[in-house]
Amino acid sequence: MNTAPISHPPTPSRPLRVLDIINLSASADAMLRNRALGMRARGVDNRIMCMPGPYVQPLRERGIPTQAVDLPRAVHPFQMTVALFQMMAYMRRERIDLVHTHCSMPGILGRLAARLAGVPVIVHTIHGLHTTEGAGAVLVRLYDWSERFVGSFTHLLLSQNRADLEVARRSGFTAPERMHLIGNGIDLTRFQPEPRIPDPDGVLTIHCTARLEPVKNHPMLFEALRRLRAAGRKVRLRLVGDGELRAEYERRCAEMGIAEAVDFLGYRDDMTRLLAQSDIAVLTSTKEGIPRAMMEAMAMKIPVVATRVIGTEETVVDGETGFLVPLDDVEALTDRLSRLLDDPDLRRAMGERGRARVEAEFDENAIVDRLADAYRRLLATPGVKVPATMMGVAPR
Repeated sequence: MNTAPISHPPTPSRPLRVLDIINLSASADAMLRNRALGMRARGVDNRIMCMPGPYVQPLRERGIPTQAVDLPRAVHPFQMTVALFQMMAYMRRERIDLVHTHCSMPGILGRLAARLAGVPVIVHTIHGLHTTEGAGAVLVRLYDWSERFVGSFTHLLLSQNRADLEVARRSGFTAPERMHLIGNGIDLTRFQPEPRIPDPDGVLTIHCTARLEPVKNHPMLFEALRRLRAAGRKVRLRLVGDGELRAEYERRCAEMGIAEAVDFLGYRDDMTRLLAQSDIAVLTSTKEGIPRAMMEAMAMKIPVVATRVIGTEETVVDGETGFLVPLDDVEALTDRLSRLLDDPDLRRAMGERGRARVEAEFDENAIVDRLADAYRRLLATPGVKVPATMMGVAPR
């Protein structure tokens, strides 16, 4: 299929219009808010499209036009068709110049809608692949075919980590010259380390930021907590995030006898305060892109323990900024948590090295700079007017 973009006429009277598409409103807030604000500071009309949810209105209040669309999270043909036409109608009505999709379902439907709507430039960022998360063979084949189809008219395919980028190349999701590593980052001005005030009863806190969904693999963490508590350690677990498995996980914790040591906090906006009250951060996912939860904890000088899976193994340096353990190896997870719980000097040293790594590798301002440069180069061909402020680094 011809991937030449369909040009809009030059539009000097209005700003460049960029639309980011993602699934959850919580993901839009966590992953896209600062980037959209950074683009808007450059004179770009950066908008967000996501599912209806609690963060749609807060995003709008921050000055980001946010459109809610009923995107399905699984293969439901009718819902997918409705969402496709909703997205396509919005793109045409608003004369979007560039669509940037994120994650699997929004990536496939959003890119197809952009193509049908005649959007000049289409970009996609991989946040993990179905081929790496144990999906069934039929679903994997369907996903691979869909990725190659929409990849045929994707102008730029970005990956947060090197492993997913290599899988995309081997699978032929698009032409190799259109695939690039983008990385991930956080707002370092927001996540500033604070002194940890010790609990008067000597209880240490393990923090986990993750949606309550199968891919985040919470049962592995629950079993490790049960073993730590059985060994007599004073420890609590704070879970930040919500999802379809919350009720099941609450029952499971009660059955395991750890309910009184687990706080289900839901989605929170006071992440820096919660992290400042934590001693260790944990993530037991089966796969990641480049996990923001680990970057945020390291930025706050908190040591981390995570499963050695795609994405996380490119974020955490084992033995330096924290520990990596094999997926579903509860014994290893319990051992590494025990070592950190028992050794405040080790926690402090790993926390210091984690902050240094985030400052060097995961500054979100650098990601926005790279995106702005990529957008500028892509849009130069269709003839869409690019703001002068995109030609350099935006003011901080």
